[in-house]
Amino acid sequence: MDNMIIGVGIDIVKIEKIKSIIERLGKDFLERVFNQEELENISKSKMYYQRLAARFAAKEAIIKALSKKKPLALKDILILNKENGAPYCEFKKKLDVEIFLSITHIEEYAIACAIAQQK
Repeated sequence: MDNMIIGVGIDIVKIEKIKSIIERLGKDFLERVFNQEELENISKSKMYYQRLAARFAAKEAIIKALSKKKPLALKDILILNKENGAPYCEFKKKLDVEIFLSITHIEEYAIACAIAQQK
């Protein structure tokens, strides 16, 4: 059987909303949504909140793309970067899917698109 697309997901996040949640809930929110490896890869620079928001949007887009599969929690998904900066995802659970991921952010918004393909 050929590899086939099983879902597409897109998400947009207002960066100020993520910043506000982090300022209010701090470590509790970060640990509920992100894995330690993800947090270590996001440096506290001026782009800190944009990067967190983009990864949050990516996780939401992946969940939408996989909506016909078993439910996933945000922490089941890791959003990491290749050496060239391109984002990719790994799963905590064994899933027989490949995700094609694109994320971007500007001053106010972060957007992600995910395409799920059956392996």
